[in-house]
Amino acid sequence: MFVIEYANGVAEDLKNIRAYKRTQILDSIDAQLKHEPTVQTRNRKILVL
Repeated sequence: MFVIEYANGVAEDLKNIRAYKRTQILDSIDAQLKHEPTVQTRNRKILVL
């Protein structure tokens, strides 16, 4: 299992979103990235630095 780290400023951005939508966003991030973050899917592209 992987640990998800958020960039600086994410908490501030999330404060501006309604609680219900914020929960949906965080749950979706968790579901898609926690177990296989390096697998490219139709809705997820690999981040190249």
